[in-house]
Amino acid sequence: MIVCGAGTTGRNIVTELFHARAPVVAIDTDEQALLSLREYHRPVRFSHIVGDATDDDVLMRAGIDKARGVAATLPSEKDNLYIVIAARQQNPYARIVARVTHASHMDKMKRVGADSVVAMNYIGGQRIASEMLRPAFVRFLDAMLRDPRETYRLCEVTIGTGSMIANLTVREAAIRETFGVSVLAVGDGQESWHVNPGDSERLVPGTVMIVLASTEQVATLQLAAGAK
Repeated sequence: MIVCGAGTTGRNIVTELFHARAPVVAIDTDEQALLSLREYHRPVRFSHIVGDATDDDVLMRAGIDKARGVAATLPSEKDNLYIVIAARQQNPYARIVARVTHASHMDKMKRVGADSVVAMNYIGGQRIASEMLRPAFVRFLDAMLRDPRETYRLCEVTIGTGSMIANLTVREAAIRETFGVSVLAVGDGQESWHVNPGDSERLVPGTVMIVLASTEQVATLQLAAGAK
């Protein structure tokens, strides 16, 4: 995973990737901001590049052509727009997520190649509303997603074509019994979801499972699912 920008947003992204034990390359012009990320001792591969993330040579040094994912989190939306364009040209298979300040700019980012766009003001408004309406639920999610002391995480696992559990039902796959994992929802990874799926739900290739599990349990399930 490549994270372009080690400011407040980028730092939080890198920290969460540490928790998920995903290998990370961070890019920023501020070397001290990059070095401070090493305070987090995690069993992951972490490297950094001091440079401008809008420079094609810097992106190539970071491995943009082979990256599984790219996060464009620079303060300037024009810079993030350039990163999205450059990343998509160099790597048609990477999942690219971009930061914008205003929701009105989301479509533009998607048109040039971003898979997903996060509007900071919009997300902030949703969070404030949730804090007012369902504070206990928000605290639960915070503990689940952000507290490094928590063992369990909400994760996604995709069923691969050659998976040992492909085309089995939830009951036949015995996911809970075999892997100790709770399946909260299954779907196509886009907009079609079956929450709290029944035992007869079939896990065809391409099915995305949302699970509650430890990092170790997810790793084992991903191997069985044939996930990359």
